[in-house]
Amino acid sequence: MAVLQPNRELIAPPPTQRVRYGLFTAGSVVPMSDRMLGNGLQFYADHCGEFTELYNQECGVDSPVKTPNEGTELVGTDPYWLETRLRCGTVGRTAEDIRAAAQGRLTAAEQRRVEDVLWNGIAAQPDVLNLVNNVGTTVVTPLAPGAGAAISALENAFYQMTGYVGTIHVNIQAEGALQDAGFLNPEAGVLRTRMGSAVSLGAGYGITGPADAAPAAGFVWAFMTAYTTVWRSTDAQLPQPDPRRVMDRTLNQWDVVSERVYAAAWACPEVFAVQVPIAAPATAATPAVPA
Repeated sequence: MAVLQPNRELIAPPPTQRVRYGLFTAGSVVPMSDRMLGNGLQFYADHCGEFTELYNQECGVDSPVKTPNEGTELVGTDPYWLETRLRCGTVGRTAEDIRAAAQGRLTAAEQRRVEDVLWNGIAAQPDVLNLVNNVGTTVVTPLAPGAGAAISALENAFYQMTGYVGTIHVNIQAEGALQDAGFLNPEAGVLRTRMGSAVSLGAGYGITGPADAAPAAGFVWAFMTAYTTVWRSTDAQLPQPDPRRVMDRTLNQWDVVSERVYAAAWACPEVFAVQVPIAAPATAATPAVPA
């Protein structure tokens, strides 16, 4: 009979898997400039909105005037910092071990944090662009029950505003219903509707809607925006110090910080929202369209 000794072997942790699907997959993650890191960003939304008209080209005494459209809106947001600090005794852990551990903790959690900020904003930074507190969001009412009808109505409203594909933001709890309705089609690693809209399923997204309105029972809110981009600081901009130079020598402890700066924005100021039932598969008991 084998006897277990109370002295387990310390081995390397099992390898991590890929980062889950979410905003970082459905959108674009691009490097942040030095000025953006300190001051935020803004850009012209030139292609957004419906500014075309039918024109009578027939010559006549009273030829119609082509309607001028004044100006272009700016979309902007502020940057925010994410960090994790790890303290650990030096016995049995090398400087590289502890550096990798801090970086791993940040990588494991940062997408959820960025999704949460994109949905709810930051109370202490009211100028960080977010969905719940966006002013002027259009609430869409589907014509029939079910997740399919809800997302179809959302896309229909959105594509009256632009011809470029947008991004649907919704909590992971709606995944089953959207899959059952045929709205999650993989294309080059991104889940898309048949209209081409990118679907961002976020664990960090909330379920409340515009002005933090609660959904009806059995529903979650979904938002649709223009294509969403995430800007992230580079390792060169925020180099992680050598753990050996910042250790607490009084207590003989590693004391390591891993951090990044983020900003996120969608390409047009217009935002649309709808309530989506999460029952899957759809049945007669699927929640009806909320009044």
